[in-house]
Amino acid sequence: MLLDISTLYIMVALCSVVAGIVHLTAAAGGRFDSWAKWWGVGHVLLGASAVAPLLRPLHLPGLINIGNAIAATSYGLIYIGMRRFADPSERLWPWIAIASIVALPMLLWSGPVDAGYRIAYLNVVRSLFDVATVVVAVRIARQEALRTGWIVAVMFTMTVPMFLGRAWFAVTGQLGPEPTGMHGGPAAWLAAGAVAFIMFRGFSLMTMDAERCEQRLATLAERDGLTGAGNRTAFDRARIGWRGDGAVLMLDLNRFKALNDRHGHATGDAALRIATRAAVASIAMTGRVFRWGGDEFVCVLPGIDAADAEAIAAGIVARFDQGMSALLGPGHATGVSIGWAAGSFETLDHLITQADRLMYVDKHRSRARASIAQRSVADPAPSPPLISQSQHG
Repeated sequence: MLLDISTLYIMVALCSVVAGIVHLTAAAGGRFDSWAKWWGVGHVLLGASAVAPLLRPLHLPGLINIGNAIAATSYGLIYIGMRRFADPSERLWPWIAIASIVALPMLLWSGPVDAGYRIAYLNVVRSLFDVATVVVAVRIARQEALRTGWIVAVMFTMTVPMFLGRAWFAVTGQLGPEPTGMHGGPAAWLAAGAVAFIMFRGFSLMTMDAERCEQRLATLAERDGLTGAGNRTAFDRARIGWRGDGAVLMLDLNRFKALNDRHGHATGDAALRIATRAAVASIAMTGRVFRWGGDEFVCVLPGIDAADAEAIAAGIVARFDQGMSALLGPGHATGVSIGWAAGSFETLDHLITQADRLMYVDKHRSRARASIAQRSVADPAPSPPLISQSQHG
């Protein structure tokens, strides 16, 4: 069966140029970051290079050399677009230099005798840039948990053996003198397969960007904007995956209203962030911190027993005191009360209720200690030493 290679070139040109224009237009409008400019220019150049073989009958001077150089450059720019998508702050000039260097032989290499080697070189360059693109796509998929990253990796992986196969056929003289027109055999089918993936992968990075934006929106929807802790929505989603035993800690800041009244709401906000950081730094790697409301937080600790929960609570108290001392000085009056409960997560609501009750018990003890301290100021009789930071229990 013969394939019309000329039509395949036209399809690549149209699809690539359209993909490039779409990305460039979106980038110009601020919809996409700078990665879209590199990706877009790369695909526009890819489309332009696909037209070059169709213009061979015109015998334009330097047409083939320029077309091949543009083709090699286009794959380099597409790869740069992927790197920019992965890390917007990365310095790109080394990769721009590499893309220019590998394209240079295509611009200088001419002559019908070496046509097969030129085609082989170009296909090897394509395959190497595709391999590099796969590596970046896999890294993004792993680091950001983007499922579309794996799809992009597969689409670029599939073209690697096709390009290498075309290179082999070119070196062994099995491609024929004319790259366009009707062709059959394995070389033609490799070209058709590569075209199929090239046509669809032009928009693949757009799908990755859409999934990344979706993840960011989900993160914003599940994160408290002030403290960075999870919110109630995040808690409801996370509890689905909690199994087995663990512990729950309920935290509440003491004299928080007085702190706001005396030092202002900016200081109160800082205290909430200090409490969050203290909790995050103290809990186990598998634990989560959620802002329950106002100045109250809940920590869920899978696999933690009561003894470990007590030690974690002590760590939170100590870290919070250090943070507040740095903010207001060592004589600050703001403390944290903590209650905890351990047991099966099948009764998670009961654990929360129990921890909340114990937290309020501790809070009342803290108020009682503060009241005794106030009376002792006016009492000349000696009084026993008091604990400056609220206890937990």
